[in-house]
Amino acid sequence: MSINEFLSLMNANGGMSVANSFVVEILENKDGKPAENGIFEFLCDEAQLPNVQAATGTIEGRYLGEGQVNYPHTRVFTEVQLGFQCDANMTPLKYLNKWYGKIFNEEPSSAGYKFQDRPSQTRPSNRSTTLSFPSNYCRTVRITKTELGPRATEGLRPSVTYLLERAWPFAIDAVPLQFGSNIITKVTCQLYYTRHTIIHGDITQSIPVPSPSTN
Repeated sequence: MSINEFLSLMNANGGMSVANSFVVEILENKDGKPAENGIFEFLCDEAQLPNVQAATGTIEGRYLGEGQVNYPHTRVFTEVQLGFQCDANMTPLKYLNKWYGKIFNEEPSSAGYKFQDRPSQTRPSNRSTTLSFPSNYCRTVRITKTELGPRATEGLRPSVTYLLERAWPFAIDAVPLQFGSNIITKVTCQLYYTRHTIIHGDITQSIPVPSPSTN
């Protein structure tokens, strides 16, 4: 294959994919709208497209002289990691803390205070920990791989979307703070989910571009 043929083939498929173009949305299950007015679309700077894996068993002796043969029996879904840049109000960290708190019925308090009046204790030390129902804390996480495109597509062309069903955070990683250069605060969380649904898009489909208006 010549260089020209390769370039023609790549252009027919929309060019090469870049890893820094994606959209992550956390959907509230009650209304299906993105959480926090869709701010995570802009603040999420680290994500993965989930892997696909099958648990297998082995069978042998099916035919004379045949050794062990693997066969699939269970779909396996491993955890995913999402990283967020934080605004000055620490919106991603607050949302994740509240989401995690829903699991154990202990959400963070939202009472405002001044730095000089910061509290030392807000709940009894002998309180019990109770578990909430999954319907109260499970969410749907939508991860869409996008590519830059014409203005008619609002600048994004979705090629594949993963819907992580019944997702919930089992770990919120420590947030490093340090003196020195001004760097953006980041928070990372680990999510479990029940299963995912894959939706394939096609960015090679022709998209009508509106003609410029004339006076």
